[in-house]
Amino acid sequence: MTTDWRREEEERIALARLAEVRAIPVYRHARNLGYAVTRALKPILKEAGPAADTLASRWAEIVGPRLAEITQPIRVSKGKSGGTLHLRAPSAAAPMIQHAAEHILQRVNLASGSKVKTIRIVHTAAPNQVSAPRPRSLSPVEREALVRSLAQIQTPIVRKALEELGQAVLTQREPR
Repeated sequence: MTTDWRREEEERIALARLAEVRAIPVYRHARNLGYAVTRALKPILKEAGPAADTLASRWAEIVGPRLAEITQPIRVSKGKSGGTLHLRAPSAAAPMIQHAAEHILQRVNLASGSKVKTIRIVHTAAPNQVSAPRPRSLSPVEREALVRSLAQIQTPIVRKALEELGQAVLTQREPR
């Protein structure tokens, strides 16, 4: 068996140099798994578009209060040219939404960092506007009883607050 003396000499010199230069290894804490998963999935999720729940939670902030009252994001579907945002809106509001489509797309893309290219409107019936029931008026007998029951309270601010609370409770209409 032949020995390569030159190679052994180079190895010995390299080990000696390594012994001189060797530093104490720096141990870094491993990052959590969530960080690695987020980093790996970020490009894929960016192409897929934002989740409908994410858009819904920030919808008024994205499109403004006027459009947020009449529209609601349903989902974002992926297409060949980009994503499609599906909006639920009354039929009468469709022209207004189509007119503001470019603005809505810009705001959605800015807020989510995705590439949504088109809007699809899912027509619904107009929402029923149900007004809150007006409170009934307080009768003079009830008002006198309320004032008498609060007469013992010395502090005017507390008495006034309790009087307003009592008035609100007594004038509230019964739920059906």
